[in-house]
Amino acid sequence: MNRHSLSLSLRNDPGALARVVVLFASRGVVVESLSLDPTERAGVSRLDVVLALPPDRPVTQLVKQLSRLYDVEMAIEVTSAAA
Repeated sequence: MNRHSLSLSLRNDPGALARVVVLFASRGVVVESLSLDPTERAGVSRLDVVLALPPDRPVTQLVKQLSRLYDVEMAIEVTSAAA
């Protein structure tokens, strides 16, 4: 498994976090840690997540899929490492 850290800007709408977590579950992502904090922008939170992906699953594809969600304003990979 490869370990990755992602940072997302997430709208503070009902069900926004649930939609992100459902995407992770449907893609077989193992979430190791998750932190959600408010930002200085009203209505937007920062979601930091550490996750593990099988070596054959590119994190770039997951970042693109997250970016397509209505609730996600921005998604970037912060770091990656083999575990």
